[in-house]
Amino acid sequence: MLKIRIKAFFIGILLVLCSCHIFGQDYLSSPYSRYGMGDIMPRTASATTAMGGVSYAFQSSTVINFANPASYMAYDSLSCLIDAALTFKTHTLRSGTATQKGSTAFIDYISIGLPVRKWWRTTIGFQPFSNMTYAVETYDTLASMGAFAAAYQGDGGLNEIYWGNAFSPFKNFSIGFNASYIFGKYAKSRSIIFEDEYAVNSVVESSNKINGAYFTVGAQYFIPIKEKGNLGFGVIYTPAIKMWSKSQNLVTTYLGDIDDTPQLLDTLYPEATLKQVHKMPQIVGVGISWGKPNKYFVEADFTWSNWSKYSIDGVSDSLTDAYKFAVGASITPKYTSSNYFPRITISLGFSYEMTRLMLDNEQINKFGINLGFLFPMKRSKTGIGLILEYGQIGTLENNLIKESYFKATINVRLHEKWYQRLKLD
Repeated sequence: MLKIRIKAFFIGILLVLCSCHIFGQDYLSSPYSRYGMGDIMPRTASATTAMGGVSYAFQSSTVINFANPASYMAYDSLSCLIDAALTFKTHTLRSGTATQKGSTAFIDYISIGLPVRKWWRTTIGFQPFSNMTYAVETYDTLASMGAFAAAYQGDGGLNEIYWGNAFSPFKNFSIGFNASYIFGKYAKSRSIIFEDEYAVNSVVESSNKINGAYFTVGAQYFIPIKEKGNLGFGVIYTPAIKMWSKSQNLVTTYLGDIDDTPQLLDTLYPEATLKQVHKMPQIVGVGISWGKPNKYFVEADFTWSNWSKYSIDGVSDSLTDAYKFAVGASITPKYTSSNYFPRITISLGFSYEMTRLMLDNEQINKFGINLGFLFPMKRSKTGIGLILEYGQIGTLENNLIKESYFKATINVRLHEKWYQRLKLD
């Protein structure tokens, strides 16, 4: 039995590693991804995303809740879980004078959950960690040089591959950890272009290759209250960790149009390769829930992220501490019904976040509303989920940008037998 489990475990790792090649995400341009390492992905399973992202005090035998690794103890001892999600997103960017629309599709994550021992569960997975895609232009005038355009562009992102484990030292209590490897690269450029054909224009380009370890620990405790349900408590903590990057910079000065045979004047490499240290923020999340398996569930979460301490070689980047509040619920009308529709799980959630961005003395806020449906397969715990989300981020005040978005996510959760001993008559 142990050999079979070891082989299947390494097959799962191989599948996850192979999935790295299909994570060629084509994210939409967002001017807010210019700061720090870009937009940090939600990193929540689709089942919890459907409830506004609540996850710290949630566990289920059919869900890989990687937001709190202590939840892995909910897997039953005879099954293997495979969870994957694909999202289609449309958004509209608005400023005081312009509107931009776009749409794209991308893979959210792929994860595999396995039982090891009665008191031990393990998980491996792959997901995006951050995304940086933006293109912004501003126009101004200098008394001595005339009109000019300033352009800012960025592209790239980071990925995360993680190994999680959960343990149950005593009944109704579990602890766990996710050990992750973060890797990827992004490139930025900024340029100044004057209308005067005799003025010297410049472009500063930089590329950053980042890698490092990342850890999250969590704990959960559930108190059964007679036959009414379970009162749950959950907490997660991510310590402040340093990551390393290798950066290359190039400064180019020229006359004329950069896109139409410019006259190059000079190129400068300040340093061939510059090693930098990224100080990541510590994160604390707490949640409280009330629910009854296969019937109903309600949870409220709070998350604090210490982004004001984020820095690149000691230099901050317009970031401040972030606070997120989320509430969500789900209900399954009648899980054991012989009819199909009462077995469909319906979820609803809301989240509000004071994000890490502080621009022009204005903290950028974000909110989202979620609605989800889980369609179970006949005679199986396997299910297909549909999650809809509408949200907004930013403001039109102080010449900032407001983004409205809509996301539709398809989630497939496979629940298969992991090992079953044959019984001979």
